[in-house]
Amino acid sequence: MILGFSMTVVQTERMGAMCDSARIHVNELLVLLSKSKMLHILYVLNCDPKPMRFSEIKRSVDSSSTTVARRLGELEQHELVIRTVYPTVPATVEYSLTPAAIALSPSLESLFDWVLNRADNSL
Repeated sequence: MILGFSMTVVQTERMGAMCDSARIHVNELLVLLSKSKMLHILYVLNCDPKPMRFSEIKRSVDSSSTTVARRLGELEQHELVIRTVYPTVPATVEYSLTPAAIALSPSLESLFDWVLNRADNSL
């Protein structure tokens, strides 16, 4: 039982049928999303339909430049963020979500709603 909920029969069968490779991918995604500020960065990028500059993201998530740079790099490596560099002086860099990250958005929004509902209930 996870977080006080038991899986349905369908969920249990699906998990049982999952091959080791699929489990590895699920685990990798969960590890990636559990990193400091990762979900917050995805949420901020999802809330604004236009690409965002590094400084905007950093300000929105209230984190160090090092953490934001690492997370954006990891998101880019996992093809969840597109990094666009414009040939200006100094260089202009913008970040936006890939179609894969946009497809993940409903699941993340449900997670955020769940957290907010739990927070409201605990007040």
